[in-house]
Amino acid sequence: MPLLINQYESSFRIALWKLTEDLDFFENKAHMTPYDIEIYSKITNTLRKKEWLAVRVMLYDVLGFWPNITYIETGKPIINNHTRHLSISHSKEMVGILLCTSPYAGVDIEKNTRNIDKILTRFLSSDELFNVEKNPTNKNKIIHWCAKEAIFKSVNTQNIEFSKQIKILEVNDDGSLKGMYTCPNETICYDLQYREIDEHIVVWTT
Repeated sequence: MPLLINQYESSFRIALWKLTEDLDFFENKAHMTPYDIEIYSKITNTLRKKEWLAVRVMLYDVLGFWPNITYIETGKPIINNHTRHLSISHSKEMVGILLCTSPYAGVDIEKNTRNIDKILTRFLSSDELFNVEKNPTNKNKIIHWCAKEAIFKSVNTQNIEFSKQIKILEVNDDGSLKGMYTCPNETICYDLQYREIDEHIVVWTT
């Protein structure tokens, strides 16, 4: 399970691993609490099992101790034995974790070849569509998608209208982004970062 990213900054830690081992490797290595065992026993898909265990093995390798993870009603993960806030993402080939000092922690990973043209108008505003049309590469489209997903994960609220409530304001060549989430009672401004690595895009809040 090669480590592709292990970046530590004052406000966040991002780690990304490529999944190369089979399920037996993770089942033999992972240390699970009774709560973990109960959750894991309900997972039937083999790939999902591997992703779920890989998160815990990766956190152990990065932090040096086994994480105690629980989930709140919305599905957001909470790491109970660490002071930072946790976000998790996975694709079929990779697993990523973000540990952030901010409670608005969100990370998302997507294959850079995924075709999302049919859903662009569902998650992008008219202004964002105009900006994407100026740089209509698939990479730019995926960056917008991952950024919105990362922000969505960070706010811990369901039934968000991606095209109206989550805005991507800037996508810069240096790997930085700016975004914003709005609701009737709150506006949150975001600084995010992105990387393209091993045919995937990863975006995270900082």
